[in-house]
Amino acid sequence: MENMFKRTLLGAAIATAAMASTGANAAIDLLDGNVQLYGQAAGFMMYDSPDASGSDDTITANIESRIGFRGTVEFDNFGPDLLWQVEGGDASNGGSNAEGQGSFGGRDTFLGLSFDGVGAFKYGRQLVAAYNYVDWPHSNPGLGNVFDWNNDLGANFEDRANHVLRFDSANFGGFNFQATASNMDTATDNIAYSLAASYSADMFSVHAGYYLNTEEKDAKEDSAYTIFGGSVFLGDITLTAAGKYMTVNNIGGGEDSQWAYSATAQYVYNGTWVYKVGYAGTGEADYADGASGKDTDDMALTARLGYLLPSTYLYTDIRHYDMDGGTDKGDTTRLLMGVEYYF
Repeated sequence: MENMFKRTLLGAAIATAAMASTGANAAIDLLDGNVQLYGQAAGFMMYDSPDASGSDDTITANIESRIGFRGTVEFDNFGPDLLWQVEGGDASNGGSNAEGQGSFGGRDTFLGLSFDGVGAFKYGRQLVAAYNYVDWPHSNPGLGNVFDWNNDLGANFEDRANHVLRFDSANFGGFNFQATASNMDTATDNIAYSLAASYSADMFSVHAGYYLNTEEKDAKEDSAYTIFGGSVFLGDITLTAAGKYMTVNNIGGGEDSQWAYSATAQYVYNGTWVYKVGYAGTGEADYADGASGKDTDDMALTARLGYLLPSTYLYTDIRHYDMDGGTDKGDTTRLLMGVEYYF
């Protein structure tokens, strides 16, 4: 269930803006900044009402709280700075430690070197390059189970993974790029690599990324996607849109493919109230063997009302999902009420 409730960076960006406006500290500096303690106390209550006949309504409490340590160490007689981070996985109350939930170091945990004016190289558990833009801003609020990890191709995509080698460039006049290599812990022939880049100006930001996982799995190989999208900043209004084209090759021959889309609109009133709506959808899958892709299209429609306090974000969401075309097996409507406190 971790993927289902994956934190995105947009909520953190909103909270950071609120903290900046109120002078609240976003983290606790130790040892002159060589060590920094940071984290969040976050979670939500959710009422879920599935459409399928015989399904029961449920109420759950999902806890996303986590804590971490990070630092940048500068040396007198050594050029690059040492970067490090140890971050705990979400303290999920679901009773599972899958994918690092609840374990110290189970989230973004890495070591690296930062070169002034060039960029930083890091190795460890972290995001693959293109996934940064899938997750933010295009999977918030509540669009991830359509736009993010969902596909009907049997494709094998990573998001946050172990054994990742990553380079993040410096900012060159608004342009930056990222590159990762991963999935080589069992064999280097299984390499997954990803490239992404963005360009930002005062009123807009555009980005694109590509991911390819060469591993053979379940009669599939070369799972890939391309994402392109951007944001427009109109004062208190922010608009985003993106498309993601996913493919996977069948080992017996032929390529299967599917499109996914995302769009959001957000308005922040008086620096306090946040109004946001989001839409995500997938087209029907296109299978190389001619099999029908009928009932593989999905849709998410969400709305959020948020309220900003110093270091804190209160929100309530209504989320409706229409999964697998005309079937009702995965269809549901959810009501969420949550809190995010950052330090």
